[in-house]
Amino acid sequence: MTIARVFLCTALLAFLMGVAEPSIFGEVGSSDSAKELERIQREMQEKRKDIQRASQKERSVLSDLERIDRDIQSGSSELVDQQKRLIETEASLRIIEANSAKLTQDLGGLKTLYGQRIRALYKMHRSSGTDMVSATDGLEGMARHIKYLGLIAERDSRIIYEYGNALGRLTEQEKEIALKKAEMIESRRTVAVKKEELQSKRRRKAAILANVRQEKGLYVQTLHELEEASVSLWAMIRKDEDERRATKHATTAPATVHGEAGSLPWPLDGPVLTRFGMQRHPQFGTMVFRRGIEISAHEGQPVYAVESGEVAYADWYRGYGKLVILDHGDGFYTLYGNLFKLDRAKGDHVARGQELGLAGETGSLKGSKLYFEIRRNGEAQDPLHWLVKR
Repeated sequence: MTIARVFLCTALLAFLMGVAEPSIFGEVGSSDSAKELERIQREMQEKRKDIQRASQKERSVLSDLERIDRDIQSGSSELVDQQKRLIETEASLRIIEANSAKLTQDLGGLKTLYGQRIRALYKMHRSSGTDMVSATDGLEGMARHIKYLGLIAERDSRIIYEYGNALGRLTEQEKEIALKKAEMIESRRTVAVKKEELQSKRRRKAAILANVRQEKGLYVQTLHELEEASVSLWAMIRKDEDERRATKHATTAPATVHGEAGSLPWPLDGPVLTRFGMQRHPQFGTMVFRRGIEISAHEGQPVYAVESGEVAYADWYRGYGKLVILDHGDGFYTLYGNLFKLDRAKGDHVARGQELGLAGETGSLKGSKLYFEIRRNGEAQDPLHWLVKR
């Protein structure tokens, strides 16, 4: 922004000076004024181009992609959580509705039973009149009758209590059903919003990748950024290795790579998209040296260690997405980039064939794939030379 302001202020000042000049120093011919105006316009156009070039230079394609990839990963996790919450809410609602239906059925049964008891008491009262006990029954008959009436009253009281209790539970469950339905509606709305946000971010990433593929300047800039990222990454690894050796932090030394060239298993099954070495871009003709290979993979496909070793790095890295680097000892390293998920942490010891994570498209310019690289004493090796032939 500072560069842009300087260019614009310079151009504006030149324009004002050009306009003010005739009134101060005298009249100038119309042809000279036209030429001066054309010159100013040309300068302004050049300044605009300089501003565009400066803005493009200040912009980092890899940083933009990493920011979007991180947002997509975070948004995807949130979407999974929201979808899980929605499923749980729907399941809970079905259970509550089933319980409510059973309670309504029980309540209907109690209501019928209570009605029958009212009718029975009414008939008994009509048949006995006002004399509750006949004089001929005696004291023993009176006692039996009182006991019978007590039992009836106790049962009727229990029926009334159960009916009232069931009615209260039904009312509470109806309130819970209403709350769960409102929660479900909100969860569905949140899921829809999250899906749209993810689609928007994916469209943004697709637009950036399309520009990289179509604009040579942007493509070359991206290659320079990838080169800088590679240099800084391995400088960091060498520094970390020196520090670990100096402090003897590692309790056990990483295992040296076993076997010979052509004996290592593949990190995953898939065709090779890009090979190792110097290659020419088919559209722009730009030459680029590739230090690793790219293997086609579907998102979520397991990625395995080609040899036992210690995890030297496991995190995001600009240009590589989610990245795992294994230290196999004797200056031998393997690198696994563009992962969707990391299953290992720095310092972990892994065995040959053990899962490191899942393939994906974080940091990728070509969709879902695995970037695989082998380094020996800091020098890039052709992975196809070390991997078993297939």
